[in-house]
Amino acid sequence: MNSTDQPRAWWWPLATSQQLGSRKPLARVLHGRPLVLFRDSHGHPAALPDRCPHRLAPLSDGCVRDGTVECPYHGWRFDQAGHCNQAPGSLEQRSRVPLLQPLQTCEAHGLVWARDAAAADDRPPCAPTPSENALDVFWVHDQVRCSLLEAAENFLDAFHTHFVHAGWIRRDTQRQRVIADVRAIDYGVEARYSEEGLQAGLISRLLEGSRGESFGRFLLPGLAEIEYRDRSGRLNLLISAWLVPAESGRLQLIARVATRRGLLPGWVKRLALRPLFGVILAQDKSMLEAISANHQHFAHCADTWGPTHPLDSRQDLLGPWIRQLLEKGQLEGFVASRQELKL
Repeated sequence: MNSTDQPRAWWWPLATSQQLGSRKPLARVLHGRPLVLFRDSHGHPAALPDRCPHRLAPLSDGCVRDGTVECPYHGWRFDQAGHCNQAPGSLEQRSRVPLLQPLQTCEAHGLVWARDAAAADDRPPCAPTPSENALDVFWVHDQVRCSLLEAAENFLDAFHTHFVHAGWIRRDTQRQRVIADVRAIDYGVEARYSEEGLQAGLISRLLEGSRGESFGRFLLPGLAEIEYRDRSGRLNLLISAWLVPAESGRLQLIARVATRRGLLPGWVKRLALRPLFGVILAQDKSMLEAISANHQHFAHCADTWGPTHPLDSRQDLLGPWIRQLLEKGQLEGFVASRQELKL
Protein backbone atom coordinates (compact mmCIF):
# COMPACT_ATOMS: atom_id res chain seq x y z
CA MET A 1 0.00 0.00 0.00
CA ASN A 2 1.28 3.53 -0.70
CA SER A 3 0.43 7.02 0.46
CA THR A 4 -1.97 7.61 -2.43
CA ASP A 5 -4.36 4.95 -1.16
CA GLN A 6 -7.55 6.25 0.43
CA PRO A 7 -9.45 4.75 3.40
CA ARG A 8 -12.55 4.26 1.23
CA ALA A 9 -10.63 1.77 -0.92
CA TRP A 10 -10.53 -0.65 2.02
CA TRP A 11 -13.26 -3.01 3.14
CA TRP A 12 -14.89 -1.82 6.40
CA PRO A 13 -17.14 -4.00 8.59
CA LEU A 14 -20.48 -2.41 9.41
CA ALA A 15 -22.38 -5.18 11.22
CA THR A 16 -22.18 -8.81 12.18
CA SER A 17 -23.91 -11.29 9.90
CA GLN A 18 -26.34 -12.07 12.69
CA GLN A 19 -27.32 -8.41 13.09
CA LEU A 20 -28.37 -8.06 9.46
CA GLY A 21 -31.60 -9.99 9.14
CA SER A 22 -33.86 -10.32 6.10
CA ARG A 23 -36.80 -8.17 7.27
CA LYS A 24 -35.40 -5.00 8.76
CA PRO A 25 -32.73 -2.70 7.28
CA LEU A 26 -29.89 -1.33 9.40
CA ALA A 27 -28.69 2.27 9.59
CA ARG A 28 -24.93 2.78 9.58
CA VAL A 29 -22.53 5.67 9.00
CA LEU A 30 -19.18 5.25 7.21
CA HIS A 31 -16.78 8.15 6.60
CA GLY A 32 -19.58 10.58 7.38
CA ARG A 33 -22.02 9.01 4.89
CA PRO A 34 -25.31 7.57 6.22
CA LEU A 35 -25.92 4.11 4.73
CA VAL A 36 -28.73 1.59 4.77
CA LEU A 37 -27.86 -2.12 4.90
CA PHE A 38 -30.28 -4.86 3.85
CA ARG A 39 -30.34 -8.32 2.29
CA ASP A 40 -31.39 -8.82 -1.31
CA SER A 41 -33.65 -11.59 -2.61
CA HIS A 42 -30.71 -14.04 -2.55
CA GLY A 43 -29.79 -13.16 1.03
CA HIS A 44 -26.70 -11.22 0.01
CA PRO A 45 -25.92 -7.96 1.81
CA ALA A 46 -26.44 -4.64 0.06
CA ALA A 47 -25.55 -1.06 1.00
CA LEU A 48 -27.09 2.13 -0.39
CA PRO A 49 -27.08 5.80 0.66
CA ASP A 50 -29.64 6.12 3.44
CA ARG A 51 -31.94 8.48 1.57
CA CYS A 52 -34.81 8.03 -0.83
CA PRO A 53 -34.09 10.18 -3.91
CA HIS A 54 -37.77 11.17 -4.03
CA ARG A 55 -38.01 13.28 -0.84
CA LEU A 56 -34.82 12.21 1.03
CA ALA A 57 -36.57 10.14 3.69
CA PRO A 58 -34.20 7.71 5.49
CA LEU A 59 -34.62 4.28 3.95
CA SER A 60 -33.39 2.65 7.17
CA ASP A 61 -36.69 3.69 8.78
CA GLY A 62 -38.53 1.52 6.27
CA CYS A 63 -38.63 -2.23 5.79
CA VAL A 64 -37.33 -4.95 3.46
CA ARG A 65 -39.82 -6.47 0.99
CA ASP A 66 -38.90 -9.14 -1.55
CA GLY A 67 -35.22 -8.30 -1.30
CA THR A 68 -35.70 -4.55 -1.74
CA VAL A 69 -35.63 -1.75 0.79
CA GLU A 70 -38.92 0.15 0.98
CA CYS A 71 -39.07 3.86 1.78
CA PRO A 72 -41.33 4.60 4.77
CA TYR A 73 -42.63 7.84 3.16
CA HIS A 74 -44.17 6.83 -0.21
CA GLY A 75 -43.28 3.14 -0.49
CA TRP A 76 -40.67 3.41 -3.22
CA ARG A 77 -38.57 0.24 -3.33
CA PHE A 78 -34.90 -0.03 -4.24
CA ASP A 79 -32.85 -3.11 -5.12
CA GLN A 80 -29.20 -3.81 -4.33
CA ALA A 81 -28.07 -1.94 -7.47
CA GLY A 82 -29.98 1.23 -6.58
CA HIS A 83 -32.77 0.82 -9.13
CA CYS A 84 -36.28 1.82 -8.10
CA ASN A 85 -38.31 -1.35 -8.63
CA GLN A 86 -41.62 0.11 -7.54
CA ALA A 87 -43.10 3.57 -7.05
CA PRO A 88 -46.73 3.11 -5.95
CA GLY A 89 -49.07 5.14 -8.12
CA SER A 90 -46.73 5.04 -11.13
CA LEU A 91 -47.16 2.87 -14.22
CA GLU A 92 -43.40 2.40 -14.59
CA GLN A 93 -42.18 -0.78 -12.92
CA ARG A 94 -38.42 -0.20 -12.76
CA SER A 95 -36.12 2.77 -13.25
CA ARG A 96 -33.88 2.43 -16.28
CA VAL A 97 -30.83 3.73 -14.45
CA PRO A 98 -29.89 3.44 -10.76
CA LEU A 99 -31.26 6.29 -8.69
CA LEU A 100 -28.88 5.50 -5.83
CA GLN A 101 -25.18 4.66 -6.05
CA PRO A 102 -24.53 1.35 -4.25
CA LEU A 103 -21.41 0.46 -2.31
CA GLN A 104 -19.65 -2.84 -2.85
CA THR A 105 -20.56 -5.34 -0.15
CA CYS A 106 -19.51 -8.82 0.93
CA GLU A 107 -19.88 -11.16 3.89
CA ALA A 108 -16.83 -12.74 5.54
CA HIS A 109 -15.53 -13.72 8.99
CA GLY A 110 -18.99 -13.34 10.50
CA LEU A 111 -19.22 -9.71 9.35
CA VAL A 112 -20.93 -7.62 6.67
CA TRP A 113 -18.44 -5.39 4.83
CA ALA A 114 -18.72 -2.39 2.52
CA ARG A 115 -16.37 -0.20 0.49
CA ASP A 116 -16.55 2.50 -2.13
CA ALA A 117 -17.04 0.83 -5.50
CA ALA A 118 -15.17 3.58 -7.35
CA ALA A 119 -12.04 3.17 -5.22
CA ALA A 120 -12.07 -0.63 -4.94
CA ASP A 121 -9.06 -2.88 -5.53
CA ASP A 122 -8.19 -6.52 -4.85
CA ARG A 123 -7.44 -6.34 -1.11
CA PRO A 124 -9.67 -8.75 0.85
CA PRO A 125 -11.49 -7.85 4.09
CA CYS A 126 -9.13 -7.66 7.06
CA ALA A 127 -9.49 -11.06 8.74
CA PRO A 128 -8.90 -11.93 12.39
CA THR A 129 -5.74 -13.89 13.11
CA PRO A 130 -6.44 -17.57 12.45
CA SER A 131 -6.13 -20.10 15.24
CA GLU A 132 -5.45 -23.81 15.22
CA ASN A 133 -7.78 -24.22 18.21
CA ALA A 134 -11.55 -24.71 18.27
CA LEU A 135 -12.95 -21.42 19.54
CA ASP A 136 -15.87 -20.02 21.46
CA VAL A 137 -16.72 -16.60 20.07
CA PHE A 138 -18.93 -13.68 21.04
CA TRP A 139 -19.20 -10.08 19.80
CA VAL A 140 -19.08 -6.70 21.52
CA HIS A 141 -20.43 -3.48 19.95
CA ASP A 142 -20.10 0.16 20.96
CA GLN A 143 -19.47 3.68 19.71
CA VAL A 144 -16.66 5.91 20.95
CA ARG A 145 -16.07 9.64 20.46
CA CYS A 146 -12.39 9.62 19.48
CA SER A 147 -10.13 9.15 16.48
CA LEU A 148 -9.08 5.83 15.00
CA LEU A 149 -5.48 6.52 16.05
CA GLU A 150 -6.46 7.23 19.66
CA ALA A 151 -8.54 4.05 19.89
CA ALA A 152 -5.96 1.79 18.22
CA GLU A 153 -3.10 3.07 20.36
CA ASN A 154 -5.16 2.73 23.53
CA PHE A 155 -6.22 -0.83 22.72
CA LEU A 156 -2.61 -1.92 22.09
CA ASP A 157 -0.91 0.08 24.84
CA ALA A 158 -0.06 -2.38 27.62
CA PHE A 159 1.28 0.35 29.92
CA HIS A 160 -2.03 2.04 30.65
CA THR A 161 -3.61 -1.15 32.00
CA HIS A 162 -1.96 -0.80 35.44
CA PHE A 163 -3.91 2.41 36.06
CA VAL A 164 -7.03 2.53 33.88
CA HIS A 165 -7.74 -1.19 34.46
CA ALA A 166 -6.06 -1.68 37.85
CA GLY A 167 -7.04 -5.07 39.24
CA TRP A 168 -8.82 -6.11 36.07
CA ILE A 169 -5.74 -6.62 33.87
CA ARG A 170 -2.57 -5.58 35.73
CA ARG A 171 -1.43 -3.84 38.93
CA ASP A 172 1.28 -1.18 39.17
CA THR A 173 2.68 -2.84 42.32
CA GLN A 174 3.12 -6.22 40.58
CA ARG A 175 5.10 -5.45 37.44
CA GLN A 176 7.20 -8.07 35.63
CA ARG A 177 10.29 -7.90 33.47
CA VAL A 178 9.36 -8.79 29.88
CA ILE A 179 11.03 -8.85 26.50
CA ALA A 180 9.20 -6.85 23.81
CA ASP A 181 9.97 -7.53 20.13
CA VAL A 182 8.44 -5.14 17.58
CA ARG A 183 8.31 -6.16 13.92
CA ALA A 184 6.58 -5.18 10.71
CA ILE A 185 3.85 -7.44 9.31
CA ASP A 186 1.80 -7.24 6.12
CA TYR A 187 -0.14 -3.95 6.24
CA GLY A 188 0.74 -3.48 9.90
CA VAL A 189 2.99 -3.76 12.93
CA GLU A 190 3.16 -6.22 15.82
CA ALA A 191 4.64 -6.39 19.33
CA ARG A 192 5.46 -9.78 20.85
CA TYR A 193 5.85 -10.02 24.64
CA SER A 194 7.77 -12.97 26.08
CA GLU A 195 9.07 -14.07 29.48
CA GLU A 196 5.91 -12.76 31.12
CA GLY A 197 4.01 -14.82 33.66
CA LEU A 198 0.32 -14.54 34.40
CA GLN A 199 -0.91 -11.00 34.84
CA ALA A 200 -2.06 -9.84 38.26
CA GLY A 201 -5.59 -8.96 37.14
CA LEU A 202 -8.85 -10.89 37.23
CA ILE A 203 -9.06 -11.46 33.46
CA SER A 204 -5.79 -13.40 33.35
CA ARG A 205 -6.72 -15.54 36.35
CA LEU A 206 -10.07 -16.43 34.77
CA LEU A 207 -8.87 -17.21 31.25
CA GLU A 208 -5.30 -18.46 31.55
CA GLY A 209 -3.72 -21.47 33.16
CA SER A 210 -0.27 -20.33 32.05
CA ARG A 211 1.28 -17.55 29.95
CA GLY A 212 3.80 -18.30 27.25
CA GLU A 213 3.70 -15.18 25.10
CA SER A 214 1.32 -12.45 24.08
CA PHE A 215 0.91 -10.17 21.08
CA GLY A 216 -0.49 -6.77 20.20
CA ARG A 217 -0.90 -5.96 16.53
CA PHE A 218 -2.42 -3.36 14.25
CA LEU A 219 -3.39 -3.94 10.62
CA LEU A 220 -4.70 -1.43 8.13
CA PRO A 221 -7.24 -0.07 7.75
CA GLY A 222 -8.40 -0.39 11.40
CA LEU A 223 -7.96 -3.82 13.01
CA ALA A 224 -6.35 -3.99 16.46
CA GLU A 225 -5.73 -7.37 18.10
CA ILE A 226 -4.60 -8.70 21.47
CA GLU A 227 -3.58 -12.36 21.65
CA TYR A 228 -2.58 -14.49 24.65
CA ARG A 229 -1.01 -17.95 24.32
CA ASP A 230 -0.04 -20.49 26.97
CA ARG A 231 3.33 -22.19 27.46
CA SER A 232 2.34 -24.89 24.95
CA GLY A 233 1.56 -22.28 22.30
CA ARG A 234 -2.20 -22.83 22.49
CA LEU A 235 -4.51 -19.86 22.23
CA ASN A 236 -6.04 -18.61 25.47
CA LEU A 237 -7.63 -15.36 24.26
CA LEU A 238 -7.84 -13.41 20.99
CA ILE A 239 -9.65 -10.07 20.86
CA SER A 240 -10.03 -8.63 17.36
CA ALA A 241 -11.38 -5.07 17.38
CA TRP A 242 -12.37 -3.41 14.11
CA LEU A 243 -12.35 0.37 14.54
CA VAL A 244 -14.65 1.82 11.90
CA PRO A 245 -14.70 5.60 11.23
CA ALA A 246 -18.35 6.61 11.26
CA GLU A 247 -18.14 10.39 11.40
CA SER A 248 -15.37 12.84 12.22
CA GLY A 249 -14.37 12.09 15.80
CA ARG A 250 -16.68 9.09 16.21
CA LEU A 251 -15.92 5.39 15.77
CA GLN A 252 -18.04 2.29 15.57
CA LEU A 253 -16.40 -0.58 17.47
CA ILE A 254 -17.02 -4.20 16.47
CA ALA A 255 -14.99 -6.60 18.63
CA ARG A 256 -14.74 -10.36 18.34
CA VAL A 257 -13.75 -12.11 21.58
CA ALA A 258 -12.45 -15.66 21.01
CA THR A 259 -11.36 -18.18 23.65
CA ARG A 260 -10.15 -21.75 23.35
CA ARG A 261 -13.01 -24.23 23.58
CA GLY A 262 -12.91 -26.21 26.81
CA LEU A 263 -15.13 -27.85 29.41
CA LEU A 264 -17.37 -24.81 29.93
CA PRO A 265 -20.02 -24.29 27.24
CA GLY A 266 -19.55 -21.20 25.11
CA TRP A 267 -22.77 -19.59 26.33
CA VAL A 268 -21.63 -19.88 29.96
CA LYS A 269 -18.34 -18.15 29.17
CA ARG A 270 -20.21 -15.49 27.24
CA LEU A 271 -22.49 -14.77 30.19
CA ALA A 272 -19.50 -14.51 32.53
CA LEU A 273 -17.10 -12.61 30.28
CA ARG A 274 -19.35 -10.09 28.56
CA PRO A 275 -19.93 -8.02 31.75
CA LEU A 276 -16.20 -8.08 32.55
CA PHE A 277 -15.22 -6.87 29.10
CA GLY A 278 -18.03 -4.32 29.35
CA VAL A 279 -16.38 -2.81 32.44
CA ILE A 280 -12.97 -2.65 30.73
CA LEU A 281 -14.49 -1.12 27.59
CA ALA A 282 -16.29 1.52 29.66
CA GLN A 283 -13.01 2.44 31.40
CA ASP A 284 -11.19 2.83 28.08
CA LYS A 285 -14.12 4.71 26.56
CA SER A 286 -14.15 7.24 29.39
CA MET A 287 -10.41 7.89 29.05
CA LEU A 288 -10.50 8.07 25.24
CA GLU A 289 -13.36 10.54 25.17
CA ALA A 290 -11.58 12.74 27.74
CA ILE A 291 -8.39 12.65 25.63
CA SER A 292 -10.30 13.43 22.45
CA ALA A 293 -12.05 16.36 24.14
CA ASN A 294 -8.68 17.72 25.30
CA HIS A 295 -7.34 17.55 21.75
CA GLN A 296 -10.20 19.79 20.69
CA HIS A 297 -9.88 22.14 23.69
CA PHE A 298 -6.17 22.77 23.09
CA ALA A 299 -6.18 22.62 19.28
CA HIS A 300 -6.31 26.40 18.91
CA CYS A 301 -3.93 27.23 21.77
CA ALA A 302 -0.62 26.17 20.21
CA ASP A 303 0.79 29.71 20.32
CA THR A 304 0.08 29.98 24.05
CA TRP A 305 0.42 26.45 25.39
CA GLY A 306 2.58 24.81 22.76
CA PRO A 307 1.77 22.03 20.25
CA THR A 308 -0.49 19.18 21.31
CA HIS A 309 1.09 16.38 19.30
CA PRO A 310 1.84 13.23 21.33
CA LEU A 311 5.12 12.99 23.25
CA ASP A 312 6.37 9.47 22.54
CA SER A 313 8.49 7.43 24.98
CA ARG A 314 10.30 4.11 24.70
CA GLN A 315 7.23 2.43 26.25
CA ASP A 316 5.15 3.53 23.26
CA LEU A 317 6.03 0.47 21.23
CA LEU A 318 3.30 0.63 18.58
CA GLY A 319 1.71 4.08 18.78
CA PRO A 320 4.23 5.96 16.57
CA TRP A 321 4.09 3.23 13.91
CA ILE A 322 0.28 3.11 13.95
CA ARG A 323 0.31 6.89 13.44
CA GLN A 324 2.61 6.49 10.44
CA LEU A 325 0.50 3.71 8.95
CA LEU A 326 -2.65 5.80 9.21
CA GLU A 327 -1.00 8.94 7.83
CA LYS A 328 1.11 7.43 5.05
CA GLY A 329 -0.38 4.00 4.42
CA GLN A 330 2.95 2.28 4.99
CA LEU A 331 5.93 2.02 7.33
CA GLU A 332 8.89 4.19 6.41
CA GLY A 333 12.29 3.80 8.03
CA PHE A 334 11.06 0.97 10.23
CA VAL A 335 13.68 -1.10 12.06
CA ALA A 336 12.70 -4.13 14.13
CA SER A 337 13.54 -3.69 17.80
CA ARG A 338 13.90 -5.63 21.03
CA GLN A 339 13.92 -4.18 24.52
CA GLU A 340 13.47 -5.22 28.12
CA LEU A 341 10.69 -3.45 30.02
CA LYS A 342 8.79 -3.68 33.29
CA LEU A 343 5.20 -4.46 32.40
